[in-house]
Amino acid sequence: MKSKILKVLGTMSLLVAFMACGQEKEAEKVESYPSKNINVIVAYKAGGGTDIGARILMKEAASEFEKPLVIINRPGADGQLGFTELSKAKPDGYTIGFINLPNYVSISLTRNAQFDKDSIIPIINYVYDQGVFVVRGDSKWNTIEEFVNDAKENVNKLTISNNGTGASNHIGAAEFSNQAGIEVKHIPFGGSSDMLAALRGGHVDATVAKISEVTSLVKSGELRILASFTDKRLETFKEVPTLTEKGYEVIFGSARGLAAPKGTSDEVIKVLHDKFKTSMESKEHIEAAKTANLPIYYMGSQEYREFIDNQEKSLKVSLEELGFIKKK
Repeated sequence: MKSKILKVLGTMSLLVAFMACGQEKEAEKVESYPSKNINVIVAYKAGGGTDIGARILMKEAASEFEKPLVIINRPGADGQLGFTELSKAKPDGYTIGFINLPNYVSISLTRNAQFDKDSIIPIINYVYDQGVFVVRGDSKWNTIEEFVNDAKENVNKLTISNNGTGASNHIGAAEFSNQAGIEVKHIPFGGSSDMLAALRGGHVDATVAKISEVTSLVKSGELRILASFTDKRLETFKEVPTLTEKGYEVIFGSARGLAAPKGTSDEVIKVLHDKFKTSMESKEHIEAAKTANLPIYYMGSQEYREFIDNQEKSLKVSLEELGFIKKK
């Protein structure tokens, strides 16, 4: 009997020793993290709003990390290719990426995607970019009412470009069209830069964009904002009315932040969060973001998770009404 008790105690001691050893190794891993380059996936083309913001933040964050932060552009399928690669990456902290909301959630609701909102762990939100309805500066439409009236007189003839079928700009444009009772042609492009190029070249009549993407073009007079998809008027363009003021309850924008693949340890997530938060709050970064018209909007990991969950709930309702939900 005594020998059995001794054996049990010996086994327990070994287990405790193994556990302690494992904890020490894990602590060592976190302490030495990162020990190699960190790849940062951007699911859109270089030169777009997400890419510009990513490069500004990574440049500032370089001083916080011991190893380089390498931006990898993976454009395609309105962000789906990059989001898929991020969600399937090894959860070791060496592959992270930007997710765009509502795109990240809407894609998984409207297509047979290989990821969903729970395939990633939110690290930190970086930007909240408000939506705006834009036409060329030399357009005949000076107000949103003029555009709506023209669209009603010319059914299904006016065109509105967007950054991809089922993507954030398309959803915003479709919701507005639905509430305004107009029929227009929604023209999808592979990203914001192509979408805006079509408008600037006169190939479409209007576009729904994010404020950071068009601020400089509006200030130069090349483009004109007819309305914003916000609950309050834009700080930079207080003369621009909101769609809410005009009787259309359509509010949308794009939240852009960093996430890691599901399974990444809490310790690594904290290291990443803390370093990026410090970078976001630096005087140099704030100035650079302001110059690039990036509306910084911080959310920590937990708050960001709750934001994503709420996005899915609201999107399910609006996408169902618009007929965008994928068929099972």
